[in-house]
Amino acid sequence: MGKGGAERTARRILSLWLPRLPTDAHSRRHPERRDHPLAAILAERGRLGVAAVNRAAAEAGVHPGMSLADARAIEPALAVFDAEPESDARLLERIAGWCTRYTPWTAPDGPDGVALDITGCAHLFGGEEAMAADLTARLTPGDVSYTHLSLPSKRHMGT
Repeated sequence: MGKGGAERTARRILSLWLPRLPTDAHSRRHPERRDHPLAAILAERGRLGVAAVNRAAAEAGVHPGMSLADARAIEPALAVFDAEPESDARLLERIAGWCTRYTPWTAPDGPDGVALDITGCAHLFGGEEAMAADLTARLTPGDVSYTHLSLPSKRHMGT
């Protein structure tokens, strides 16, 4: 028991990872590029590097962190655009705001994630798994692809 006789509940955080957010946003503005290898590039330390890729580029072997020259050697048909970290951050803020449909506490988590504190809220959606399934269903048909949606293990949370 905690202070005042109330039992302390472990926080339950649902993590949404959106590593393709920059390319998803670009594809939304340029739908003709959606199914072609696409990468957001950023100048870092005197070289152009890949900041994010869409699914087609990833399947071709291009991944974030590699140089643009290496990426083009792997996938000559790679289309590129300048990364816009500030714009992506604003979009992530809007996605976090949209996630308040599930809990009043949401926040961007790094440049490509959203954390949702679902402590005490999951039962309103039929449980954690049902809440995660609803979030997945709402993201999948839209313009944002998620890569990972995770719930902490109850075993690891002490509940």
